[in-house]
Amino acid sequence: MAEENRVYFARRAAEEQLRAEQAADPDAAEAHRKLQRAYVERASIGDRWPEREIVG
Repeated sequence: MAEENRVYFARRAAEEQLRAEQAADPDAAEAHRKLQRAYVERASIGDRWPEREIVG
């Protein structure tokens, strides 16, 4: 994964954390926390997985 993609996902995670903290509705806050976790996970993966080789 390119570094700019990791930065993008990290920024999105920070935005979702802020939205979760500011949400008045508990369901909305939980949805933002789930999105934050997904973005953090995506940002942390980095280049650990090799690119898939296209055969054919």
